[in-house]
Amino acid sequence: MDTTYNLTDALKKDFLVALCNGIKEGAAVIEKTSGKIIFCNSAWGEVFDINTSDNISMLPVFASRKKKLTDTQLLYRIKIAEEGSFHEQVEYVSKNGKPFWAELIFRAFANNNRSYYLAVIDRIDDKKENEQRIAQEKQRLETVLEHACMGILEINKEAEIISINRFGLTLFGYKREEIINRKIEVLIPERFQLKYLHRRKKYTVHPQSRLMVPGLDMFAIKKDGTEFPVEVSLSTYIRNEQQYVIAFVNDISIRKKAELEIKKLNDELEETVEQRTGELTHAIQQLQISKEELSISLEKEKELGELKSRFVSMASHEFRTPLSTVLSSAYLLEQYNSGDEQPKRERHLKRIISSVNMLTDILNDFLSVGRIEEGKIHVKYTKFDVQKLITSVTEEIKNNLKHEQTIHYHHEGAAVVFLDASLLKHIVMNLISNASKFSPESSRINIHTRVNEMQYVFSIRDEGIGISEEDQKHLMERFFRGANTTNIQGTGLGLHIISKYAELMSGTIQCRSALQKGTEFIITFSKNNMHYEKDPDH
Repeated sequence: MDTTYNLTDALKKDFLVALCNGIKEGAAVIEKTSGKIIFCNSAWGEVFDINTSDNISMLPVFASRKKKLTDTQLLYRIKIAEEGSFHEQVEYVSKNGKPFWAELIFRAFANNNRSYYLAVIDRIDDKKENEQRIAQEKQRLETVLEHACMGILEINKEAEIISINRFGLTLFGYKREEIINRKIEVLIPERFQLKYLHRRKKYTVHPQSRLMVPGLDMFAIKKDGTEFPVEVSLSTYIRNEQQYVIAFVNDISIRKKAELEIKKLNDELEETVEQRTGELTHAIQQLQISKEELSISLEKEKELGELKSRFVSMASHEFRTPLSTVLSSAYLLEQYNSGDEQPKRERHLKRIISSVNMLTDILNDFLSVGRIEEGKIHVKYTKFDVQKLITSVTEEIKNNLKHEQTIHYHHEGAAVVFLDASLLKHIVMNLISNASKFSPESSRINIHTRVNEMQYVFSIRDEGIGISEEDQKHLMERFFRGANTTNIQGTGLGLHIISKYAELMSGTIQCRSALQKGTEFIITFSKNNMHYEKDPDH
């Protein structure tokens, strides 16, 4: 430190040094005339990575800015400091070239008829990082909400709409300026408003999150007066000691229409069951069949009725999501009519195709169960390269995997097997699809096949949510779904179908799983079984 200047008497100087070295901020005193630092604490040297004993040129904080100042900008800052104090948050560069954010307070003062500058600087890297992270999270959340495929409204304690996403505007037919700050009652049919006001008053007293309740009939109204059925879920939060409500509104018009169609189908099926029951009773009376034959026939009719009820319930639930996706994407396609919006059109076309494929898969599952029950599935044994078949299936299905999921396949032994290639392919595709569906993104799916003199073994292992011991007892039953899969789409028929296919080829299925530890399915086809005796090479 330059000791040629005397700020004050020795005692005051020692006190100043002790005080400045006891704070975490960097502090420096600069003599105005010479532009030299006549005092700086140890924190100053740490901030700029400099030796505090060296003579340092005037105003190093301004010279160390990452974005350099012009002479005019520098004189402006000095002028402000001399009139009072200058304050800024800016990015600096230390002597070793490392950038950092800091907050600077720069002011002028005089002592013993001499003029000086006092500079105090504090690093705020963490603060800036937090501000940037908060801004990024806010932008991400706003993007998600704005592009969500349901109406999302934010409502204050006065029941005024203070924000609404793009889908919500389209859903209700308003422009943003037409709906903001209006009461939520504008979206509720008049005949339901009295009931709504009662519910709102009760909800305000005891606010709590409420999920969408299937089967609860609720209605909304568009700007043009059109009413339509909706599902609504609510969530509350507190900001600045004020309570706000987020409402998620889902148009269920298509689902309601589908439910009516399904009800019509249900009534027709009921009539069919009654008719066939009558015919069966008449046939029993005419042919005087045995009590055992009668019991068997009635049991089959009962099973048909149960299958019908399960089908109606499952179809109503499973068809809703893809049908809603097709509707929303088809509507959005109408909005993208300029040439530069082709990528958006293609994205929604892919969503429509994906949803239609999902519906097709659901229907195929129901048809497969029907063909199995009717004994119309016949095994067609051929010799084929199982390694090529598995590789082909993995290539075909990899585009349908979740983000960054990977399939790793390993084979041991000879490649040729004697089975039904079509049934085996269906088994493999179903198990890979399940492994992907019940596993997180970026997870790994391991497939292993082995052929030896005694048997052919296929196994697939995932890193998914796993299956409890209790649920494993019912895996192969029709329509069964595990307790931990309620939020994941599926019919509960896939494992039932593949178990029947494996059984037709005299194969056995084994499941190894534990909750949150993944699942492994092992299918074994023994060469001692009857179908291998049909092949003269075995």
